[in-house]
Amino acid sequence: MCNWQEEAMGVFSRIGASNLENVFPEDFIQRFPPGAVRAGRCLGCGRLLSYQEMFPSGKTPRYMCEVCYGRIAFCGPKQSCLTCGGPLSPGQIRAQMQNPRELTHALHPGACKDYHAALAGIVLGIPFRTNPVALLPRYANEEPQQFNRSLPSRQRLLSSQPLRSQRYLRYLRLPDKETDES
Repeated sequence: MCNWQEEAMGVFSRIGASNLENVFPEDFIQRFPPGAVRAGRCLGCGRLLSYQEMFPSGKTPRYMCEVCYGRIAFCGPKQSCLTCGGPLSPGQIRAQMQNPRELTHALHPGACKDYHAALAGIVLGIPFRTNPVALLPRYANEEPQQFNRSLPSRQRLLSSQPLRSQRYLRYLRLPDKETDES
């Protein structure tokens, strides 16, 4: 299986301190904003992963929980790329049928694979630079956007505005409980 941590380190060494939003195509960023990915959280559902889940002994590092990974890997061969949504070659589709656990067969080589590696690297703790995004208030009660979903209604779940705090600490005092609940 592909070691996504090594792939991500290769991408990181090529792009350096540039923001991912400035390096990769805009349609990649719109489909899945890198600022929405958090270190130590599943790329698919956003659930916090334990160290043992991310770095199992004797195995390659993991950037998704078992449920999300299974949902992507074992739901039949993908006809389109996980990153750009473009059609995959017949050879890649056959390779998925022979080895469904290998996600590189569901990605175009080059920029698509590099972008996926960068997202995996963020989860694994590689310090890629991104512009943070926040969930829009009207979608706060919905399930988080998943990498394996590329429906048009899900494309704009995340705002491109920087995350800003509404509360300020004054004189190093913590906010009152009454203002904390509101």
